Amino acid sequence: MPDLRTLATRFGPVAVVVLAIAVRLHNVAVFPGLRAPDGFGHFTYIWHMAETWRVPLATSGWSFFHPPLYYAFMAAVWHLLADFDPIARLQVGTALVSLLGLLHAAVSLYFIRRRFPGEKLLQLVVPSLLLFLPVQLYSAGYLGNEALSAVLCSASLLALLRLLEKPSDSRAALLGLGFGLGMLTKFTALSIVAAGFATIGLRALVTRQLAWGIRMLAIAGAVMLAVCGWFYTRNLSLYGTPFQLSRDTLAVRRVENIQTQGKRDLKEYLLFDPMVVARPQWPRGLPLVGPLPTDLERSALRESVWTGVFANTFFDAVGGQVLPLVTLDDTSRRAGQVLLSLALVPSLLLLVGLGSTLKGLWRHGWSDPDVSMVTAFAATMAIFIVGTRSVPMHAAVKATYLAPAWPMFGYWIARGLHSLRRRHRLAGNAAVAACMLLCAASVTVFTLGEVVGRGFLEQTWKAPLWQSAYGIVEYAGGRGDQARALFDQSALADWHLGLENAAAMAQQEGRTLEALYRLRTAARLQPEQSFGLDADRKAFEEISQAEYRNLAGVLCYQLGWMDEARRFLDESIVLNSSIPESQYDRGVVALTESLHAPDATVARQLVADSRQYFARTLELDPAFHEAHAQLAFAEARLGRCEAARTRLLAARIGKAGGAPRAYPVETCTGDLHAAALGRRRHVEDLPAALDAEAAVAACKG
Repeated sequence: MPDLRTLATRFGPVAVVVLAIAVRLHNVAVFPGLRAPDGFGHFTYIWHMAETWRVPLATSGWSFFHPPLYYAFMAAVWHLLADFDPIARLQVGTALVSLLGLLHAAVSLYFIRRRFPGEKLLQLVVPSLLLFLPVQLYSAGYLGNEALSAVLCSASLLALLRLLEKPSDSRAALLGLGFGLGMLTKFTALSIVAAGFATIGLRALVTRQLAWGIRMLAIAGAVMLAVCGWFYTRNLSLYGTPFQLSRDTLAVRRVENIQTQGKRDLKEYLLFDPMVVARPQWPRGLPLVGPLPTDLERSALRESVWTGVFANTFFDAVGGQVLPLVTLDDTSRRAGQVLLSLALVPSLLLLVGLGSTLKGLWRHGWSDPDVSMVTAFAATMAIFIVGTRSVPMHAAVKATYLAPAWPMFGYWIARGLHSLRRRHRLAGNAAVAACMLLCAASVTVFTLGEVVGRGFLEQTWKAPLWQSAYGIVEYAGGRGDQARALFDQSALADWHLGLENAAAMAQQEGRTLEALYRLRTAARLQPEQSFGLDADRKAFEEISQAEYRNLAGVLCYQLGWMDEARRFLDESIVLNSSIPESQYDRGVVALTESLHAPDATVARQLVADSRQYFARTLELDPAFHEAHAQLAFAEARLGRCEAARTRLLAARIGKAGGAPRAYPVETCTGDLHAAALGRRRHVEDLPAALDAEAAVAACKG
């Protein structure tokens, strides 16, 4: 009969993997994916991709600057499961990506077996630690591209080692494919690309195989560019940079400016706050959002970056994402204390292992696994440091940004543990026990909603903000009844977005007066529910009120109330003249009034006025094809036949699928606090007398 050690060796890995899969699937099922950082922005991109199958403009929405691979994958799942509830569709796609995250442990195991082929204990303990890493468990249900990007980085790291072990053109091409897919998912995959090219180049120099190195780099680079080069060339053409972000937009700026920021000086990258173990909140004693008390003492120690990375890797230290805040929930606080105390052991082992790796390279020279890991780690750290310095918000210190380094961490923990067990067997066994206890504690705490934070996530469905946001998900999935019910629940709490979205549904269903009433109520409440620094808040309120007045003008036009429509649209343009829909709708009102003008002179003046509004619309958004059509109508009425024909051709091209609109009209921008159905709607049902095709055909100059 096999002994306990044999049974553990034989069945332990299977049990560990099964448990890791079960916890991830549970967390995907219970976690509301929109609660993830930028979750609603990621959903909006998925919706946009599912509706259009076009890559949006980077500056047109919250998360639209990201490369499109993750969103195309999620959109494919969305369409494939069209008969399912839309929330379930998102969960299926998220679950698939989460399960792919098991690859981090597998890649780490591959490296460990190459280095320590006979160490069965290391091969079980360290991959288990990665499988049950708290950040991997608590982020399993997150919507977003970070998890898939990290998986592709790990796959590329594995492909790199296999290429170094047995060089071939096919393996170089496979490495280039991994690089290309990673870069088509997230910009930060650049770290693995840089590390891979650097490792191949260094090996070619060290071994004096320059021809081999050039060949491998050329093949990998060519395949990578074939996969992702089009996206970065597009960015370069449109924005003058391959890495265009959306950070300068008002929606993003308004949120980022109210968050506390570190100084990001040298001390914040050198110090570590040991007291975070006792008070598992980062930054300790400092709010993440809102104005800081004037007497608050700032500290580079408490705000140190590596303290944040450590605390967010092993606990939900920012708080309120998946667990209750430690300042409000004692169980959550004690769970954090246990996890962070145990996490000190693998963290110290990691530092020992990294030091051992560097020492080995210094003493013994080249090692494929070691050089691959060190270069990838250095590149990942460099990009992380540059990112945290350029965006010094504390909320930007997220452990998931270091996900590409997880296999490296596992490898170095294994090296540190091996070194400790060889020198101090008892201490090594105690470290193994601490690592296994950490795994058990992680499963206990981050099997969400089962032990710690019971009932916490369920509160999401009672909050008017989330009810309105999830109403949009239901609407996007074709579930109008469910969407309307959620909007109505949100509206009952006087949440302005719930009222606005209920108004949009009422308009679509022909209840125009009800829509106008709800919209006006939403406009009244919006300033009371706004936030941000004074300048940002003022700018956001102005553009929001301008958008509301444009919508009111559209509704009044549908009701035939031309005077009211004109008044609302004029107010909209005064508040903010950069909204193309307001300009377009004002032009439509002028054209419509020209049809009933008392004489030809007044009619011609109204047409001329409309021409100016349509021209301004196209200055703001050249892809607004309806504006091209109505400008063609105006040109024809003014006897400018050649200009009318040119505009009509532009309208036809745009309608057939020309350049993308500057504003994602159907899907909104992804700003959770402006999560509205088609906020930039415009007049669509025009009188037959405004038919541009007929007017241009009849034009005689």
